[in-house]
Amino acid sequence: MNRADGIGSENGIIGVWASVVLAWGLLLLSPGTVAAAPDFQKEIEPILFEYCYDCHGDGMDKGNVALDKYEEVKELLSDQPLWEGIYHNMEGLLMPPSDKAQPTDAEREKLIAWIESAVFKLDPKHPDPGRVTIRRLNREEYNNTVRDLVGLDLRPADDFPEDDTGYGFDNIGDVLTLSPALFERYVKASGIIMDRVIVTSPPPPQRITVEEKSFRGVDKKENGTGSLSSNGTVAANLKVSQAGKYRVEILAGGSPAKNEWPLMQVRIGKDITKEFRVETPRSKPKPYVMEVDLKAGDNPIQFTFPNDAYDPQAKDPQQRDRNLKVVNVSTYGPKNPTIPSPNASHKMLYEAAPDPKMPEPERARKIVKAFAYRAYRRPVKDEEVSRLLQFYEMARKEGGSFDAGVKLALQAVLVSPNFLYRGEVQPDPNNPKAVHEVDEFALASRLSYFLWSTMPDGELRKLAEKNELRKNLDAQITRMLADSKASELTKNFAGQWLQLRNLDLSFPDRQIYKGWDDRLKQDMRAETERYFEGIMRENRSILEFLDSDYTYLNERLAKHYGVDGVKGNEIRKVALTGKARQQRGGLITHGSILTITSNPTRTSAVNRGNWVLENFLASPPPPPPDNVEIPPLESSGKKMKDATLRQQLEKHREMPLCASCHKRMDPIGFGLENFDGVGAWRDMEAGQPIDASGELYTGESFQGPGELKKILLEEKRTAFTKALSEAMLTYALGRGLEFYDKPALHEISKQVEASDYHFHSLVKAVVDSVPFQMRRGDTSGQAMEEKSAAKKKES
Repeated sequence: MNRADGIGSENGIIGVWASVVLAWGLLLLSPGTVAAAPDFQKEIEPILFEYCYDCHGDGMDKGNVALDKYEEVKELLSDQPLWEGIYHNMEGLLMPPSDKAQPTDAEREKLIAWIESAVFKLDPKHPDPGRVTIRRLNREEYNNTVRDLVGLDLRPADDFPEDDTGYGFDNIGDVLTLSPALFERYVKASGIIMDRVIVTSPPPPQRITVEEKSFRGVDKKENGTGSLSSNGTVAANLKVSQAGKYRVEILAGGSPAKNEWPLMQVRIGKDITKEFRVETPRSKPKPYVMEVDLKAGDNPIQFTFPNDAYDPQAKDPQQRDRNLKVVNVSTYGPKNPTIPSPNASHKMLYEAAPDPKMPEPERARKIVKAFAYRAYRRPVKDEEVSRLLQFYEMARKEGGSFDAGVKLALQAVLVSPNFLYRGEVQPDPNNPKAVHEVDEFALASRLSYFLWSTMPDGELRKLAEKNELRKNLDAQITRMLADSKASELTKNFAGQWLQLRNLDLSFPDRQIYKGWDDRLKQDMRAETERYFEGIMRENRSILEFLDSDYTYLNERLAKHYGVDGVKGNEIRKVALTGKARQQRGGLITHGSILTITSNPTRTSAVNRGNWVLENFLASPPPPPPDNVEIPPLESSGKKMKDATLRQQLEKHREMPLCASCHKRMDPIGFGLENFDGVGAWRDMEAGQPIDASGELYTGESFQGPGELKKILLEEKRTAFTKALSEAMLTYALGRGLEFYDKPALHEISKQVEASDYHFHSLVKAVVDSVPFQMRRGDTSGQAMEEKSAAKKKES
């Protein structure tokens, strides 16, 4: 079909569309749905004809999209990706192109609303919250949860394989798989953790050595040396974890005078003294051994040299100067170790039943139940506890102590899917039409892992127990964002949203960038992390991510940026004035962002433009077509030895294959060309002045980073709010967003704008959203249930 068939022609697109509208109308007027969508024939089709058919109709199928290729209503209705693409492009002002006629705001909003209601069938009165794949704890979440569960910061997951990522984050349920090799790591880690918490066997003897650089001088002697050339004393500290008998070895040597070797008097504590004649050269020291009783903790030890002598008349130079050299001191032991007293973590886990006179089975049940309740992040059933206690009973039958039995049961908790995965109890899990609020324990977990990347604390659990968490959400969010654990939001959300983790993978050429080193890299990371954290903790406007009159610097980074008046190594908040204000302010002027979006030897307008499109505007360019090799920049024409990067890219864009995407990316990157590959300001490139002008894909022109930021701040704040809301909701839910999440995103953005863009309003809007508060059943679960029922029927 084509446009020549005419509006109203039986063979034209209107014939198909009339049927479509009738079908949709019947659906939309059915009980429980929203009001009818705008009339397609009268209101929607003219918009498509006017603004879309030049490229996507009448025989044109630019981007492989043709709006007039459908012959059947069923085929048209089934093409969900088509309408998702149209929706995305219309909402993001990506289409029509800026050099084509543009629909009015009212026309654009009408088309978007029609797609939402008629195609997506979104019903604000009956929203679809979606579902989240049961999520394994990622490495950071596992480490933090273990820390808060047992009270020891052991970080066992640092030795686990890297987590996969999806939608830009490493907490996405669909990619957090569990391989047999990883499960073996979990089993091993559970043993290591519980061995540190509940010690059930004497520790093996240990050797601890204190080198002379740790010695302290006594009686005006120097610190950090065991060389005694005159009478005097040096001291050290023997620190042991358990009291007992230890072998103490002092590695020492000396030189004689007047046929006498040096004496070494050793004092440990107040009472133990022993004297050794050190009859071995300094160049070949040997150990001098004593067995002593040491107390747990610190045990001061002193080495005194009392018999200094000097004989200038000695014929043998080796007999001229008597002195002593103590190289190090070691302890080995204890000789007969015992099981140590319970540590703080052990006592904490036993708080549920602290009375050792309680019958052991009853006491074990209380301890295991309390631990499982915290570990599973929900109430545990009696049968679950009974299964765990089988491990306790097994250990006791094999002759293990009470502690050994409890320890094995708690270790079983740590390898349970209920601990390793964030499951949520549902009333109707296999019914995709069953929509319900998540219970308060699941809500507490969602909130805690969102803001803290760890398990709920005691206050969240108590509110969940009373079913009062929803009533107190705002107060809890404020409390949690003020807590030190909220730094995890900076580390894990901001670190991935801003791609800050890629800084570890950046290796600028040090021959080109002379000032680049690891310290500068860490300063850049600290600037961006402190910047995000400041906005979060002070509840500042999220628009300050786009531009601000301050940043966080120390002397080294300030010098790199050309900012005067900053002294010292401490990163701190610095007001930007004068030239610094013109050049800096906002995330896109941070050295960290500018470095990760550059190549090792040059800047990259493409990477920088794509970064802004993806992270600030949620409008990344599409991936290159399949089976098409994109030519490198160097192949776009003859070698341009003295050309600027802009000139090379403009030549590159002349290639039809590259033009469409580079038209969107490159101009934004050009606006940041005053920053070199590591974020330092420059005015010249290849002997030519920097041209930092550009024009956005929506038609706004600018000159330099200042005007680019102004456009983002004034013209694109709505798009930025939606982009940040989308990123934060994705991270909070642990899943990618779908078309049915559009109403939630609109509501989040609306609430943030109404609250003057404060950071806390964004977090609260995400937490209050339908996808965060609710969930539905799983179609795959229903299919499995039906398949199982069919098999039973057959048998």
